[in-house]
Amino acid sequence: MDDVRTANAEQAALLLDVKLRPLLDLLMRAECSASEAAAYLNVSLQRAHYLLGKLVRAQMAVVERQDARAGRAIKRYSMPGRWFIPYEVTGAETLEAFASAQLMPRIETLINHSARVLREHSPHWGFWLESSAENVSLLIGDEHGPAHELVLGDEPFFLNIGHIHLSREKASELKRRLWAVLEGFEAEDTPGAPEYTTALMLVRGAVN
Repeated sequence: MDDVRTANAEQAALLLDVKLRPLLDLLMRAECSASEAAAYLNVSLQRAHYLLGKLVRAQMAVVERQDARAGRAIKRYSMPGRWFIPYEVTGAETLEAFASAQLMPRIETLINHSARVLREHSPHWGFWLESSAENVSLLIGDEHGPAHELVLGDEPFFLNIGHIHLSREKASELKRRLWAVLEGFEAEDTPGAPEYTTALMLVRGAVN
């Protein structure tokens, strides 16, 4: 197979399906059988066969080999590890809609995880709107005030949207330093440890 595959409209829809991402991740990293896919996805074997068949019919996944086991051939599937999905084949009317379709479900999941952490610390939450000499801030907190201790303390939880005035050179430096910090901790990845979601965004323009 080629190192990079360019998706057609049918393939793009499957590649960008958030619900299929765990299966795609599995198949793009290594070959697997339907039973292994079912166990990984925590679905029935019938459901795994259906999903794998869907990918095969779309010419995305292929049967790499068949292992003979107890007189029955066990198919093992895989798919290319790199895909380019042209915006033009997705059916999205605008680039904004194209990006939003992928970002919003993940942001919603991020919010759900954040709400779970908040509930673990207090049953009552709201927003504090506060003004300072620099700006007006919307801060999450309870009836006692903004949750500074939770956000700035030792709890591994951070959720913030802020803005800062920087030259292009300083903004580029900030980007490099943020990536360096993230890459440093990615090198400390420990299988079996709790999983955390990281989300970094830096873009020119204000979000109030």
